[in-house]
Amino acid sequence: MSLAQHREHMSSEDVFATYMKEDKLFMHYQPLVDIHKECVIGYEALTRFPPNASFKNPVELFQFADQTNRLFQLEKHTRELAIDSIAHHLHEEQQLWVNLTPNVIHDQSFTPGFTHTVLKNTGVTADQIVFEVTEHSAISDFQGFRKLLEHYRKQGFKIAIDDVGAGYSSLQMISELKPDYLKIDRSLITDIDQFREKQYMVEALQHIGKKLGAGIIAEGVEREGECLRLIQMGISYMQGYYFAKPGYPPPPLPRSISEQLKQERNSKKFPLKIDKWTTYSEILTWISSYHGNYDNHFALIQGSNGNKVLPITEVVRLVASCDNKMEGKIWPHLRF
Repeated sequence: MSLAQHREHMSSEDVFATYMKEDKLFMHYQPLVDIHKECVIGYEALTRFPPNASFKNPVELFQFADQTNRLFQLEKHTRELAIDSIAHHLHEEQQLWVNLTPNVIHDQSFTPGFTHTVLKNTGVTADQIVFEVTEHSAISDFQGFRKLLEHYRKQGFKIAIDDVGAGYSSLQMISELKPDYLKIDRSLITDIDQFREKQYMVEALQHIGKKLGAGIIAEGVEREGECLRLIQMGISYMQGYYFAKPGYPPPPLPRSISEQLKQERNSKKFPLKIDKWTTYSEILTWISSYHGNYDNHFALIQGSNGNKVLPITEVVRLVASCDNKMEGKIWPHLRF
């Protein structure tokens, strides 16, 4: 019997009641990484089913709950599971990211405030909870939903827009909801090191986030090349299988990844290396291909008497003022 046929043989009450049992829903957690600190700063709660589930994925279950006016009941249940199962693993400087479905405000049983009740006696505080609103969610009542978010903010909760860039409604959601975080959809992150167009899109979202005071998070990072390119672009927060797959207990950042991030952070700070044989022409070629930031970045000057550093901006000014020395060595003209 197919999953669809199986559901047809059960009433909606029976189907939903089945998934309110503890053995039918469980949580996995995917880490969110701060590249500069080389550590996990939070975990996103992900609903999981056992192998024989009647629904293909949690999205189907939430859609079913919405259609049968049980959305608040399901969201309340999953949020309780998420908080209770991570409470003993979450450090006080870490955050828990949980989904918030906009349509929940239309559920007849919806009452705000239950999250604070769940947090009691767990050791988790309101400022450790980030509500994620997915761009895929249709918001039919921006005014009502905005009031709900304002209520949450007054209680200390944070707001994030998930899957930014996956649909057409991003700009409206960003302007209406004024989130604390923008999570860039994996469609813009996958192979970003190979597509300049994706880099332009992410740079535009970085600019919007900076203007609004919202943190930028790259989702779906699965390869080293993607991670390195994002580091070069100044993205501090990332999430994806490259760091760790979702699991329980909440997975830590592997030591090998932590060490690699530390090396990349140092490499980013000193992206340009100059020795006694480096020419003006080579520096000009490097400048033309460099797409990173110049602020707080330095050239590492490697000499026989030790290493010294110069701001990259100083090197650029020197090259720009010495066009007639393009084939000569730059070393004699460096000023420390």
